[in-house]
Amino acid sequence: MPVMFFISLGFIIVVLIAYTIYRARQFKTNLRSPPMRFSVQDLKKRDDAFLSAPLQRSAADRAAVLASCPALREVRYITVADGLFPLSNIAVDDTVKNTLENKIAELPPVPTTSLALLDLLQNPESNLGGIISLVSTSPVFSAKILQTINSVYFNLPQEVTSLEKAITLLGYNNVRVLTLEDMLCNILPSIQTADREDYVKMRAHSAAVSVCAGHLGKSFFRLSGHVFETIGLLHDIGKYFFHLLEKRGSISTGLPMVIEEEKQYGMNHAVIGAIIAHIWQLPGIITGAIEHHHSPSFFPPDYIPGTCLKESLIVCLADLTCKVLGYAGRDRDLLPVREEYYKRFGIKDDLTEIVTPGLIKDIENTHHFLNVQISEHTII
Repeated sequence: MPVMFFISLGFIIVVLIAYTIYRARQFKTNLRSPPMRFSVQDLKKRDDAFLSAPLQRSAADRAAVLASCPALREVRYITVADGLFPLSNIAVDDTVKNTLENKIAELPPVPTTSLALLDLLQNPESNLGGIISLVSTSPVFSAKILQTINSVYFNLPQEVTSLEKAITLLGYNNVRVLTLEDMLCNILPSIQTADREDYVKMRAHSAAVSVCAGHLGKSFFRLSGHVFETIGLLHDIGKYFFHLLEKRGSISTGLPMVIEEEKQYGMNHAVIGAIIAHIWQLPGIITGAIEHHHSPSFFPPDYIPGTCLKESLIVCLADLTCKVLGYAGRDRDLLPVREEYYKRFGIKDDLTEIVTPGLIKDIENTHHFLNVQISEHTII
């Protein structure tokens, strides 16, 4: 019995050892690389193609941008002389400032609904319901919204009668454009007929800068475009109020327009705009960026308050970009942004890196939108 037991046990051990060796050989065989379907050279070509695809897309975009806007190939900046810079709000003569404030106080008050709506439209946390509720409190503006969405520009198959649908289809930026227009027409009724061509150009420029500023804010700082779009739309608001000031000097040549304004009126449009924004009780970030939207062309970054530094730079770049693209108002000066700003924020000093085919398309759409409203007299 013991002998048979040990024989059986020995046999089992031998079988187990043989099976283990067999499985080990199978496992080793499975670890061997399968036959290659591609050579090393083929795989390298495929990797190179994958890595170069973004560069090819970028090159194609750049070519498309330059084809649609040849002016970007060589931007002719005007020279800013050393020691030449615009006056800040603090440095403006108090007499001139008081005159402006007193004249503004005599104007019809800006509709509080419009100001509240601008505030909602620049806040990324605002919801559509709140915007609709606010618009609904103004029957005249509600009618303008509905009239606009049912215009030839949108050419909808069915008439829109719902404010919710109208605002959704219009988009916040177009609603913002209509809101500012409504505000200006309420407080400056004669603005429509004073200099129609000049007025239309300024409106087109501001709308284009609004679109461009929103694009740049999202692209460079990954921030909501709403604030940048609002500042872009309002950045030249001061230009509409020069008629409230008395001309003090004659027009010179060779000076940047923002400096020329000071010689003629005692303050430039950026300072006037900041005063207007403060009177309207707009957020400080908007007021500050309006005042400093030309500062990146004259001063180093430390000159601008940190609370509105990014916004001032983005609107300055958007203003420059839109002028190069052909969307300029009275001021066609191409003022270069100082090199320190590009270095500080890691932005290339090359407008062809900023402009994209999508941006050009969006600006064109906004410009067309304004033209249709003007021709149908829904804005002017």
